[in-house]
Amino acid sequence: MEHSQFPSLTKFEIRHEVPSSAEAGQLFRALSHCKACQTLQEMTITFDNHQDNDDQDPGNFLTLIPHFLCFTQLKILQLHFDGSHIYLDNDILLQAMSTWPHIRILEIQDSGLIPSHVTFRGLFTALRLCPHLRVLRVPINTATIDIDSNAEPMPHTSLQRLELATTESEIENAEAIARIIFISLPRVTEVSPSTIGGVWDVVTFHLISLRAAARISGAASND
Repeated sequence: MEHSQFPSLTKFEIRHEVPSSAEAGQLFRALSHCKACQTLQEMTITFDNHQDNDDQDPGNFLTLIPHFLCFTQLKILQLHFDGSHIYLDNDILLQAMSTWPHIRILEIQDSGLIPSHVTFRGLFTALRLCPHLRVLRVPINTATIDIDSNAEPMPHTSLQRLELATTESEIENAEAIARIIFISLPRVTEVSPSTIGGVWDVVTFHLISLRAAARISGAASND
């Protein structure tokens, strides 16, 4: 693949049994060196883990996002890696978002067993660079809220679906997180819609309450 010529390739999709770290690195290096950096718009990579491993084993440790920075025309990037940990922090996320100004769907899902290095400040700083983003799914560290919940940042009006993964069993300061999302992401109505009793349900509850109160206030002011 590394020496292949794909001058008009716009979509790449692969599904494979979870590889070793070395095999995964070889795949990503080859992909980043193929001749499609200026044409590729959609990329979906899925690693399936069918082995009966320890539930607490995060699997391979992968630093792969830098391999995708050459694809400056990306609109969709979906990475679903069972049995692997994708390293992501504020700096890498900011660099990626600044490289992908056209991105509309970004999903980064891994084993979810290692705490994320992405914070709320890092997330919302990076969001400003992607005005067309509609769907975002990334891991986040909820242990510390490093952004002022009462600040009034420039809202991101395109994002409609937000899924945040955390290793925490309970979200502390759920009301403050809901307020941040309410102010910053006016089109997001819930966080991580998944199973009943999910860890983000309390955040969604507060978010729904804030939206309802805003509607009532708006209707009263128009009377």
